Amino acid sequence: MYTPGNILYFKPFVFPNGHAPKNKYFIVLQTIGDNILIASLPTSQDHIPRMVSKKHGCIDEPHYQVNCYCFQPRQIITKNDFAFPVETFVYGYQVDQFDKTNFDSMYVVDGVDYEIVGELLDHEYESLINCIKNSRAVSRKIRRWLGAEI
Repeated sequence: MYTPGNILYFKPFVFPNGHAPKNKYFIVLQTIGDNILIASLPTSQDHIPRMVSKKHGCIDEPHYQVNCYCFQPRQIITKNDFAFPVETFVYGYQVDQFDKTNFDSMYVVDGVDYEIVGELLDHEYESLINCIKNSRAVSRKIRRWLGAEI
């Protein structure tokens, strides 16, 4: 379940910040030790300024304070041919750490509480990690955990 590159779908996802639970995708970026997950909650919310061109992959425009990874709709991104149905974004500033112990207690049954959607293609995972770890929008601690030389 916590393999880096896995896309999970939680039914529903309980937000640590207290927002109302809802069904949500979750991309595991890295596991640290026994209890820490570095992950992203991808979103269909487009916060890219109009003057920045959108393409599949890393969009890093420090001038416009934008760092995200864009998944184009219906483009295969996993080893089992999964594609997001709509344009989907991973914003660098939203990458966070999560407590794996909490996940183990809340999401117990595969196929009921969560579903493993697929594992990112190797090149897709590497591109996503490089996009995030090379961004100044991401905290130094997370960039270090993802292998950035800081």
